[in-house]
Amino acid sequence: MFIKNSNIVTADKVITNAVLVIEDAKIAGITQTIEIPEAADVIDADGGYVVPGFIDIHIHGGGGYDFMDGTLEGFNSIGDIHCKHGTTSMVPTTVACTEKELFSLFPIFRKAVANSKTVQFLGMHLEGPFISFEMKGAQRADCIITPSDYIVDKILDYAGDIVIRCSGAPEIEGMKKVGKKMVDRGILMAVAHSNATCEQILEAYDYGFSHITHLYCSTPSVRKVNQKVHAGVVEAAYLLDDMTVEIIGDGVHIPKELMQMVVKFKGAGKTVIISDAMRAAGTNATESYLGSGASKNPVIIEGCVAKLPDRSSFAGSVATSDAIFRNAVLLNGLSIIDVCKMMSLTPAKIIGVDSRKGSIKKGKDADIVVMNKKLEVEKVFVKGKIVFNNIASNSH
Repeated sequence: MFIKNSNIVTADKVITNAVLVIEDAKIAGITQTIEIPEAADVIDADGGYVVPGFIDIHIHGGGGYDFMDGTLEGFNSIGDIHCKHGTTSMVPTTVACTEKELFSLFPIFRKAVANSKTVQFLGMHLEGPFISFEMKGAQRADCIITPSDYIVDKILDYAGDIVIRCSGAPEIEGMKKVGKKMVDRGILMAVAHSNATCEQILEAYDYGFSHITHLYCSTPSVRKVNQKVHAGVVEAAYLLDDMTVEIIGDGVHIPKELMQMVVKFKGAGKTVIISDAMRAAGTNATESYLGSGASKNPVIIEGCVAKLPDRSSFAGSVATSDAIFRNAVLLNGLSIIDVCKMMSLTPAKIIGVDSRKGSIKKGKDADIVVMNKKLEVEKVFVKGKIVFNNIASNSH
């Protein structure tokens, strides 16, 4: 397969008027001087962009489904709708839920990995149940629990091979032990829905917390505690050079200037842009709910974002990756190279799959998105196979 007349975005540059060569599910090379064989499959990008497939490491749902539904149909439908918009790999994310709901997801995830015809499921992300009551956001208070050896050991026994990240509040009782156990199993520990002070985050970093989930969302900044001023989670993110962060890129959760500031201070190599998409993503719904149908956690869709009905908190985004990409490049003024890095290579590095995914480089999986000059998705490749096609290819 040859993709010609392309502007190919690599990890450090844009190669203009180039040809991408795909062979046996891998990227075989990039060239500007090649004679394409007569019998080859050829796609004409017509001066558009070829970018690495987006890797969403924090996503809850889409197309009317949530991973918490615990169905194979739901997993596949979420994967399909987001793959159509350029996401080629994702990490299904939970919310605080009952023990029964959580453990019912693990066997479904295993089936979905083997069953998916589009997106690749790279592992699971537990967002909760070990979070702060004060910073729970839209998550259910009755499903927040104090960590115990019992629940952590059970998670590791049942799903230590598929859980690849866990987001929680390091200041709550028992979380230090949780963090150490998870990190020992190679699981990424992230600060989330936390009311911690900067001092507490610095301590947590020393025992394994290395990432911050949706920075500026349920991650407070400077405040008074018992009449003493403390820096918060945000300040810790900037103080710790090696702490990675993620930001929700829907254009609603954080404004343009804040996205620019995060990238300026943390850099594209330490910043991930995520969707945090919930079940209404990719739909025209005006009412929905967060988590499973049994959660009884209704939300409204208003101003291109999900909210609790009383509007006291956002409840996830309804954005897809292509819209997030355009928002970052066209509206927020970030470079297309940096945005590709933050939506592909940096998340790949954080979850340890960058040797095979995350950038357009010879030998890596051919997870590719072909976009037109308006940055609209034309074709999506997963491991060299076209799984979404909006334009006809030319064969000769």
